[in-house]
Amino acid sequence: MDILGGQRDVSRATQRTAQQTRAIDYRSRGKFYQRMSLLWTYVVLIIMSTVVLAPFLWLITSSLKSEFQYYAIPIQWIPQPFTWSNYVEVFTQYNFFHYIFNSVWLAVYSVIAVTFVSAFVAYGFARFRFPGRTAMFILLLGTMMIPGQVLIISLYTIFRNFGWIDTFLPIIVPKLFGDAFSIFLLRQFFMGLPRELDEAARIDGCSNFRIFWNIILPQAKPVLIVVAVFAFLNSWSDAWGPLIYLSSDSNRTVPLGLLAFTNPYKAVDPQLMAATLIALVVPVVLYAFGQRYIDSGVAIAEAK
Repeated sequence: MDILGGQRDVSRATQRTAQQTRAIDYRSRGKFYQRMSLLWTYVVLIIMSTVVLAPFLWLITSSLKSEFQYYAIPIQWIPQPFTWSNYVEVFTQYNFFHYIFNSVWLAVYSVIAVTFVSAFVAYGFARFRFPGRTAMFILLLGTMMIPGQVLIISLYTIFRNFGWIDTFLPIIVPKLFGDAFSIFLLRQFFMGLPRELDEAARIDGCSNFRIFWNIILPQAKPVLIVVAVFAFLNSWSDAWGPLIYLSSDSNRTVPLGLLAFTNPYKAVDPQLMAATLIALVVPVVLYAFGQRYIDSGVAIAEAK
């Protein structure tokens, strides 16, 4: 009996050892497959990033080439030597600094006007009940589906009758009416705030505007940043409005200023590449700093 019991114990120990060995093998294989999967993920991401960034890298290198290097065959990715004078000529020969100034102040104005007006309108839709509120909000959202090109002839006729052509008024006045998408985004956020905040403020004697200014807006900082970033980027990259309403060189913005670099005798100038890179710096930096707020704003819109 002792011999049989000892054999059973040895058999059980052998089985446990085999099971432990198989478990170790499974874990080792799992770690190996996990590492390989992570490696292939990085390889695919690097390849895709290279494909996406290749035009941007070409833009950077082309802005530092001379005309001979730019049209050289085979392609020279690294200019030898670097032609830094392209950036100097952008500001000295083409008055590009004035175009940047026009775009910056229009963008800053757009941020202030669109953010405040959109927040004010969204506050009314979100916190007040009045007849026709839903129908008016649906009508507001419907304006997002109308292409701007459909209204351009009517708007141009109206602004021409006002004597606003070749001034900034056709661009800055519509900003005073807010933006439909910004109103929608802010309204969705305001509706998520508890109404007890409004009631408590009214008990303390706050007016509706003070509730909006001191209670609602401080709570909406993330979504306000999203609206401000979108307003700045939309104004900075807008070429349609300035192209239609502005004609004099002194009123040109950055998108229109890039047209000054076109040469009928050349396909592309290195100075145009330099000016394009300068124009891209502002939105890229702004998006880099506001990316997490933009992602949170999109999440708010999808959640609502």
